[in-house]
Amino acid sequence: MLRNLLLALIVFLKFNFTAQNHVSWSFEYDNIMKKVLAYGRIDSTWHVYSSKTNVKSGAIPISFSFEKNIDAVQKGKLEEDGIPVSLKDPIFNSQVYQFENIYIAEIPYVVKKETTIKGIVSYMVCDNSKCLTPIDVPFTVQAKP
Repeated sequence: MLRNLLLALIVFLKFNFTAQNHVSWSFEYDNIMKKVLAYGRIDSTWHVYSSKTNVKSGAIPISFSFEKNIDAVQKGKLEEDGIPVSLKDPIFNSQVYQFENIYIAEIPYVVKKETTIKGIVSYMVCDNSKCLTPIDVPFTVQAKP
């Protein structure tokens, strides 16, 4: 009985996490551009906050963190493709920058030899009336020099 209850709880939590994500992610390493590429498809009516958004605004801007790897080193700052929408957010009553529909980021990375780059993308999704709890999504990318 306890086993069934635990299984039901795990299934509920997994569904609840997935249902609140609203962003589908894919990641790759481009060995010509020497960058980790992140692609996020954002559900209709939802948005994520650009890394340009001031953390003091109340909105949580998207960020990437990487595990230390002696065979791959980050060599520059996150670059977001596209131009985020700049507006005074009614939820936070402050100036923010947000992306809708699609999010693309490039992170410069030098790879010394074939390796796996592991990281986490952290962000918050909101619609016009509410924001959901911030999410950390782990990812791995196979990289070759």
